[in-house]
Amino acid sequence: MQVDRIGAWKFAVIFTVLILSLGGLGARHFMLVRKDGQRLTDLARRHQQMTIREAGRPGNIYFASGKSYMPAAVSRQTPSCFADPGEIPLQKVAQVAADVARVLDMSAQEVEKKILDRSQTRFVWLQRHITARQAQELRALGHRGIGIQHEWRREYPGRELGSTVLGFPPAPGNPNTGAGVEKIFSDLLEPRDGKRVTLTDASRRQLTALDHLRELPMDGANILLYLDATIQEALERAVQAALERYEAQWAVGVVVDPHTGAILGMTSYPTFNPQEYWSAPAENRTNRAITFPYEPGSVAKPIFTAAAVDAGTVTYETKIFCENGVYVMPRAGRVSDHGQHYGWLTVHDGLRVSSNILMAKIGQMMGNENLHATAMRFGLGQKTGVDLPGEEAGIIRPLHKWNTYSTPRVPFGQEMAVTALQMTMAFAALANGGELLEPHVVDRILDANGALIWQSQRSVVRRVVSPNVSAQTLAALADAVENGTGTRAKMARWTAFGKTGTAQVPGPGGYEPGAYTGTYVGGAPVSNPRVVCLISVHRPRRSLGYYGGTVAAPYVKDVIERAMVYYDIPPDRRTGSFAGR
Repeated sequence: MQVDRIGAWKFAVIFTVLILSLGGLGARHFMLVRKDGQRLTDLARRHQQMTIREAGRPGNIYFASGKSYMPAAVSRQTPSCFADPGEIPLQKVAQVAADVARVLDMSAQEVEKKILDRSQTRFVWLQRHITARQAQELRALGHRGIGIQHEWRREYPGRELGSTVLGFPPAPGNPNTGAGVEKIFSDLLEPRDGKRVTLTDASRRQLTALDHLRELPMDGANILLYLDATIQEALERAVQAALERYEAQWAVGVVVDPHTGAILGMTSYPTFNPQEYWSAPAENRTNRAITFPYEPGSVAKPIFTAAAVDAGTVTYETKIFCENGVYVMPRAGRVSDHGQHYGWLTVHDGLRVSSNILMAKIGQMMGNENLHATAMRFGLGQKTGVDLPGEEAGIIRPLHKWNTYSTPRVPFGQEMAVTALQMTMAFAALANGGELLEPHVVDRILDANGALIWQSQRSVVRRVVSPNVSAQTLAALADAVENGTGTRAKMARWTAFGKTGTAQVPGPGGYEPGAYTGTYVGGAPVSNPRVVCLISVHRPRRSLGYYGGTVAAPYVKDVIERAMVYYDIPPDRRTGSFAGR
């Protein structure tokens, strides 16, 4: 009996110890679950699961090409090399780094530093956008913790073609960088990445896909431009040729459809290759057609002339005495016609030969208030609303800052600064019957499946002159091509209209000696203009030529002539002078 009591006592002790142990374990389990449960669960999941990012494709950008489109900016998948530092034993890091560095043409120290600096993480890029051969060699090494992941790489098949319009994408996480269409539409072009989750074994080898956790990537939207590859190429060649021929500092060009506001071509030279944008100076990456305002000179004359005719101040047959070449005004200084000695001229003829004195007298008839209102009505010194980033407004000073010197000079393009696009759109208004339009680069935006997201619409800002005055102005500008300052823009098969401009470049202490901007803006055909084109050449070498009729008009002619052929416009030119006079 004594033995039984002793055995029962021992059993009770053992049982009590077991119960207490189980209680302690339960309490510890409760504490772990309560305090560290989520951390431990996540840790286990990380060791049992692998999440693989599936990159969506960035949207493409397309040039117009006749009635179809061609790629302007596209994305192609390329391999990139990464490391999983947690899978590389510390004692093997140096050897792995040396092997990888040899394939990637990097220093072993650089690769080793990248791995060690991120040793507490599971992912670090070693080199992005490597070749297929390098990817194959890295796989052949068989190093655990070294992997290949495919990414989308932005490419520009046309290289420099349209580069200052296309721009380049913002840097990841920095929306203030980037340029052009790539920047302003980056939210639409950017894809949404997906992910694929798989179970793994202890060696991180993938076993089974967890399809219920998969998130499919969503590709970016595609942008279709009005910018036409053929017109753009012709414009770029012309602008480059003008700059190189006259050794200018920079030059810009714009081509628009005057009836819709569609920008068919826009360039700035020197330019850059967006594939390697970081290697180009900042000024070459700038779209000067919308960001560099300059004094326009005589290309502004048709705007103020048309406004004066539209207001009934003058008609195109009104005769004005041009003072035989020199006009001295009380409290307004001296205006000359630069060696020309004109007497009486009709307004039509004054525009044809580009008389400063005739324009000065029209300015005095209109007065500062009407001149200022005209500039504003035609959109000068104001942003056009173009769908591109970085547009500058230019300068039209407040009316209260104008004086008696402003009155005769504003009408021939002094005391103001405009962008090339502003002046092109003002001319487009004269060419389309009198409506100032909002310009557009983008035609439409489609989602990844081809469904329409957005479609550009013709947008009238305001009417600036009547259709009748528009037609009369085109007749005078056509005469300027036939018998005036724009003869070097005359085409053999089509009628054309246009205006030259030669502006001095203002500096801190007045106009800079020998510094000019030569401009020509014109269009064709006269009866129903299909295109309007402007080219401005900034600071050409004076000894080689600087007048707009010399440095810009022949190159505008080349672009317009190419456009007439491209759009299959029937020749409308008669032998002899323009019949519309």
